[in-house]
Amino acid sequence: MKHQLKTAILVTTLAISSIVALGSSVQALPPVDNGNNKVNNSNSSPVADVDPSEEANTGTQFTCVSQGDGNVATVGQRPGGEPIPVIIWTSASLKYFGEKFTPQSRCQIVTPKLNAAVAESGGSLKDVVLMNGRVNNNTVICVVSANDTGCNGRNTLFTLKPENAKKADQILAQIIQISRKGSSAGVIRETQGRVKVRLSDLLTNNVNRSLRQTTRKPAVENKSSGL
Repeated sequence: MKHQLKTAILVTTLAISSIVALGSSVQALPPVDNGNNKVNNSNSSPVADVDPSEEANTGTQFTCVSQGDGNVATVGQRPGGEPIPVIIWTSASLKYFGEKFTPQSRCQIVTPKLNAAVAESGGSLKDVVLMNGRVNNNTVICVVSANDTGCNGRNTLFTLKPENAKKADQILAQIIQISRKGSSAGVIRETQGRVKVRLSDLLTNNVNRSLRQTTRKPAVENKSSGL
């Protein structure tokens, strides 16, 4: 009787072990692809929309480059791009802000402030603006970053002579050669009539103008006097 009971227990144990083993083996099998289990990854990693023009302007650096004949240019260069003149400093500029500074020294003062304004705006030119304003009762031309509300002692590029203060907008336009050939790209006129110029639009406009000039035949000599 005891032998029969042990035999029954052994058979039952083996049966249970077989069931457990069978269940484990079934769970270990890979799922069968019936065509309905495909995962759509097209939306798994959404890509943020980027403004191509804004991306192109990001990382722009400004430097001083000699133009010959004593002239010096503040040029902007995008990563991998060609240097584009933004402001050309000439001896004629002395009539606007005095004889104290040469074109080279003026460029060396202004150019780092442009780079600082770009850095304060997160490396983008989109919110960097050239404008005129009043600092310490003087009329100045300044570069305003995304963190600024107007001209101040830190962002002033240069102070105009008193006789030029009333035509600050005209001088600003001449500085960045907006008025040449009737171009008005990048100009924003406020309700008070004051002129603001986006640095990103200015650089893009100069890039396009440079491309047009390289395709002309014959080449036209640039007789612009700069600033």
